[in-house]
Amino acid sequence: MNYLVIDGTRVVSAHRTLASAHSAEAQGIGRSTEPGPLLGGEPAWWTRQNGGVAELGILRTDAAELGFRFELRACQAPAGSCHHRPCGTYATWAVSRWYGLLSELAAFVPLSWIWVAKRSDDPRGDAPQFLAEGRVLVDRLTAEMREPLRVFELPPADTRTLDERAQAAHALVVRFLAEHFGPASEPEPVAVRPVLHGHEVHLRLDPSVPANLPICGTALPGRGTDATGAEPDVHACDQCFGRAPIVPPPILTTAEYEAWTTYIGQPGSRPAN
Repeated sequence: MNYLVIDGTRVVSAHRTLASAHSAEAQGIGRSTEPGPLLGGEPAWWTRQNGGVAELGILRTDAAELGFRFELRACQAPAGSCHHRPCGTYATWAVSRWYGLLSELAAFVPLSWIWVAKRSDDPRGDAPQFLAEGRVLVDRLTAEMREPLRVFELPPADTRTLDERAQAAHALVVRFLAEHFGPASEPEPVAVRPVLHGHEVHLRLDPSVPANLPICGTALPGRGTDATGAEPDVHACDQCFGRAPIVPPPILTTAEYEAWTTYIGQPGSRPAN
């Protein structure tokens, strides 16, 4: 699919044409009217107004060229107990620039969604091995979920019910994602560095890829200068220091998120305006 309709930061539908995506928005989310930067001669995304704030509305799947990434998130509530739409008790199982593969894998994971954001330092979802093995797994499971034709009065080759096949497919996808995205045995510690850019202080994670990309996603020239807190007439970037949702929000690894929230929760971490 070429065009994704975004509600908040969650992909709610995918479409082959822009007209179809706009039509889906009109069903209740609201129409996106403001085009983003051009990508191949066409806007990479469109935004809509939500309470006076511009939020991502329609995103082209190839906007990964501009830094957008996709997350496969799944509910972590006990089976049958999830009543949130979208889920607020989720785990991120995979991150990739390839929406198509993640969405096909999500079809086999109950209560899962695809989310979109503008940064990630995890290259595993773009690795050729992950993409090739994922494609093979999706094709295999798709074939297994079809009710096969068989010769009359002969037993089926696969005697499992469709529910049993779905449960087996779910387990295989979970195992596959865990093999490729499981946590490292010794996760690298992450430090948070305040960086001065002009008269604005941003937060940069270290290590982070790329090194000059702060929490808010604003591209900084070079690595920037570490702020000391004594600079006159500076103010903090609200998106780097704030806990309010970033539009679009960053994709953070667990270590990055914990380092960030710990830092901004410390007294005196935010410079005076």
